Amino acid sequence: MQFQYAMIAPEPQLARWVNIFYVIETEAGRVEETIPAYSAQLLLVIRGQLTISYADGSEGRSATVTINAPQLRAAPCVMDGPVTLIGASLTPLGWQALSNLPVDDVHDRMVPAEALFMPEQLAMLVDAAAACRAGQIAPADLCAQLGAVIAAAPFASRPDHVAVVEAITSWLGSGFDPPLSDLHAAVAVSPRQLQRIARCYFGVPPAQVLKRSRAIRAAMLLANPALPDAMRAEMLTTYFDQAHLIRDMRRYTGRTPTQLRAPTIATGLLDPAGHGDAAALLRTTET
Repeated sequence: MQFQYAMIAPEPQLARWVNIFYVIETEAGRVEETIPAYSAQLLLVIRGQLTISYADGSEGRSATVTINAPQLRAAPCVMDGPVTLIGASLTPLGWQALSNLPVDDVHDRMVPAEALFMPEQLAMLVDAAAACRAGQIAPADLCAQLGAVIAAAPFASRPDHVAVVEAITSWLGSGFDPPLSDLHAAVAVSPRQLQRIARCYFGVPPAQVLKRSRAIRAAMLLANPALPDAMRAEMLTTYFDQAHLIRDMRRYTGRTPTQLRAPTIATGLLDPAGHGDAAALLRTTET
């Protein structure tokens, strides 16, 4: 399968809300993929149709402006192409700024764009997508339009919530299996408050956030042969055995370690550069 995948770093003023912008293009007529348990995604679909089948049996079909809420599990999808889409991978703070929806209540579904954007914002995005479809603007240039609506997000998180979310992200990036006690020592809230804030911004308590992050980072390591062997060995020691590794990777990435060797759109998305500070451990030691 032939596809093109490009990542565009957000401007510094957007870094709190956006992990990465990206462009995906394929001329294939139909592509069956699996979307890992990623953060919320804001998409402009220029060509084609994206259909996601979630774990609860529900299904989401893309519109020109598509918002995929945070996923707590991997989900199979079908791209009916040819496909061109431009996306923004939102951080937990970015999702809350746009939606003000707790992830433990709203996840693994598509949220109508009309529920999050003002009519004039939505019209601007639809018009920009139409211009791109007509060849008047390059796909990568649409990142500016996505960035504009994200920068105008109407909701502000409480400062104490921001501090906890940033502490969780730093904790995730501090090692492959950091002790929970390190996180408790880094926050100025009670364990009960920590659990509540983690559920709101990440969908699950901190221990489950780590489990998901660890599985996705393991997939990043196995999908990127340029990363050091010593790092892979360190990652593998965090799993009791191969069976536990495979189980978690299937749950959160929809793939086994062997399946990650095939070049697909999903494995392209496993570049550590696209996953914010929680993947900093992998980026800073790349060779």
